[in-house]
Amino acid sequence: MERIFNQALCGSPPVGFGYLRLIQGKPGAAPNCVFLDVNTGFEKIMNLPSSCIIGKSVVDILSLKSGVAFNWISYFETVIRTGKTDETTQWINPAGRFYTITSVPLDQEILSVVFREPVSPAPASEQALEYDPAMEALARIFNRTHDAMLLVRHSKGEFRYFLNNSLHKKITGVSDLQNMAPSELLGKELGEKLTQYYETCIRTGNPVSYEQSYDFPSGKRIWHTEITPIFGLNGIDYLLSSSKDVTAIKQVQNENASLTRRLQSMFERHSAMMLIIDPCSWRILDANPAACAFYGYSRTEMQQLLLENINTTLPEEFETLYLSPQAEIANRHVLPYRLKNGDIRLMDDYSCLIPDGRCNLLYSILFEVTDREAYRNALFQEMEVLRTTLRSIGDGVVTTDNTGAITSLNIAAQNITGWESSEACGKPFTDIFLLQNEATGHPVENPVQKVLETGQIIELANHTNLINRHKRAIPIADSAAPIRAEDGQILGVVMVFRDVSNEKTQNDKIRFLSYHDQLTGLFNRHYMEEAMKRLDTEESLPLCIVMGDVNGLKITNDVFGHAAGDALLRQMAISLTKHCQKTDLIARWGGDEVVILMPGTSLATAENILQKMRDDFINIEQSSLRMSMSFGCAIKETMEQSVRAVMLQAEEQMYHRKVLEGKIYRDTIISALLTALHEKSEEMEGHSRRMKKHCCRIGEKLHLSPKELDALALLASLHDIGKVNINMAILQKPGPLTLTEWKEIKRHTEIGYRIAQATPELAMVADSILSHHERWDGQGYPRGIKEAEIPLLCRILSITDAFDAMTNDRVYRRAIPREAAIQELKVNAGGQFDPHITDIFIQTLSVESEGA
Repeated sequence: MERIFNQALCGSPPVGFGYLRLIQGKPGAAPNCVFLDVNTGFEKIMNLPSSCIIGKSVVDILSLKSGVAFNWISYFETVIRTGKTDETTQWINPAGRFYTITSVPLDQEILSVVFREPVSPAPASEQALEYDPAMEALARIFNRTHDAMLLVRHSKGEFRYFLNNSLHKKITGVSDLQNMAPSELLGKELGEKLTQYYETCIRTGNPVSYEQSYDFPSGKRIWHTEITPIFGLNGIDYLLSSSKDVTAIKQVQNENASLTRRLQSMFERHSAMMLIIDPCSWRILDANPAACAFYGYSRTEMQQLLLENINTTLPEEFETLYLSPQAEIANRHVLPYRLKNGDIRLMDDYSCLIPDGRCNLLYSILFEVTDREAYRNALFQEMEVLRTTLRSIGDGVVTTDNTGAITSLNIAAQNITGWESSEACGKPFTDIFLLQNEATGHPVENPVQKVLETGQIIELANHTNLINRHKRAIPIADSAAPIRAEDGQILGVVMVFRDVSNEKTQNDKIRFLSYHDQLTGLFNRHYMEEAMKRLDTEESLPLCIVMGDVNGLKITNDVFGHAAGDALLRQMAISLTKHCQKTDLIARWGGDEVVILMPGTSLATAENILQKMRDDFINIEQSSLRMSMSFGCAIKETMEQSVRAVMLQAEEQMYHRKVLEGKIYRDTIISALLTALHEKSEEMEGHSRRMKKHCCRIGEKLHLSPKELDALALLASLHDIGKVNINMAILQKPGPLTLTEWKEIKRHTEIGYRIAQATPELAMVADSILSHHERWDGQGYPRGIKEAEIPLLCRILSITDAFDAMTNDRVYRRAIPREAAIQELKVNAGGQFDPHITDIFIQTLSVESEGA
């Protein structure tokens, strides 16, 4: 090996340099330390050539024939382990004197040593040393060392202090301790303790180290003391006690130990999950109890896992997540972790690299955030729903900041205003929203500014128009509300508005319907009652009140249906409006009643108008019938008269006229219906005449009363009156009827019943008209009654009706001979017909035949 020390450095006295290697033995074996190189100065000190030194153990060289049992290997190992330069003074036997040795660590195995001899002359006080060369050398350096030193004499099993150096004197305040025993100097307890250390050193012949706390005048201090035996001619005569003040070091050590305990306690007891990971292999080195409990593994099991066993992130992404420069900036990640039972949980992962003196370890603190992330996702979805809703709702939404500048418009707001959101954002609210009063055109107060000033929710006044970008006036309704921060500070305003054009039109319709009759378009009763109060003034006198009633509405509904009745009422409204004055108010008071208010109208003028209305007959749709009205009129000429009383007078007069005109109108209606029926079928008139003759003959044979005979004659004439509302095409169809057509034909009994019920003069035959197609065996219609349940008049009519139908031509078949018809009656007696009445009818036909 090349010599690394310059030989020129050697002089007088010689300075020795050595180059050493610390060799760690196998597990359980002691280490060793060997010389790699030395200079000539070291050769002179050791009195050996370098060839006998290099490669040899320091124990073999430095302790050769030495009486000083110093543990050189332990000393050099400590220097390398701590990495700090150290200095000690030891007796070197080959040189026969003390040397100061400075040890400098170069790396984890190599250190250099410097041996130098103190050259200062010894003080006079050191002449007391009774030692020859060794003690003389010791005296020179005794007071030059940085340690507090004591020389203890051992004689006859006792220990007495012999000498202390100047540093020891300064610190302890003891200047003269010669011949004092440890207990005399330090007290019994401490003296006995030190005596035990001294005895151990004498007994073993090896240095002894200990730490002891002392109460010095300068304060409490901790000394690290090393006792070295000094061999003389007769064995160990002296002990050299060298003490270093380690108070600051112990304080730091205690603080470090305390910090270590706190950190360890935090790691062990904290509820947060903590992992320590080797970033080279990604092996889990340690896990705190919270982590073990959470993941479901024991600590031993956790220390056998790799990070990828619990972190479901791809292993190739670990380096980017934990070790990249970006990871040092953003060291928090939300990552999925797998538990022992297979469940996946989301975790907040806070990680950083920490040094442990040899390499960097990854330290991770974990918090479960599965619920938080689920809530965050739900919140995000909710926000998306709200954002989508905001964009898609029909109402316009505009937001502003706290200065009134627009920050957003949704799609509906853009459509209504004509402005794109990108164009409107940043502009003052009043530049985009020009609000005016619908009636006056005057500007409306800025709702956004009002909200910013008051902090209250504001609604626009009714009848407000928005003048959009295209100068079109759009009626709107809106409200504006403040947008507040958590501390209540107003951040801006949100205004929600809508185009109420359709709503306004609908409201107008509703307003119209609230005062008008939907069918006729006339005012309704509610409006007229209000109008009566409004017209009950001096200016409206004379006030004529007219009450009117439509004649024939019920029979029109019964015969022709409610659609025809509704058409009749609409025609009535047109007629009344045509003849009334412009200032008159006309209202539909009830189903078929009307009220007319004629302010400033004399009774003569009112009667003249009413006569025109009476003369204006109105045709009923789908018939030759015509409608008329009965009117009553009264007048209020003074304020003392009550409007209600005048109206009652008009109503009484109307009912009086209705009674007088009612029979005439009903007779007219019946005649018109019969005429209409005969027009539909030419055979109906002759059929009714023949039926009347046959029925009366049977009635006479049955000894019916005159009243019953009159009812029978009336029934014979009107039994088919219901056919007036049957389609003529069905009545005149030459072939068989379909099921639907047959159902339509059968309706004529119910229609005829309703016509008779609506006419007092015909009411006595209403039930007979309804039942004239019932059969003796119960197979008839519409009710399916049988035998005596069928009215007598109907049983008589059904036989004569069938006979006449068979013996006269019909559109759908030719007539059959008289005898064949009689035979048919006999066959159906007891089935379709009352057998007793059938016999009587056949007898009357025989008598009629004989008379002929």
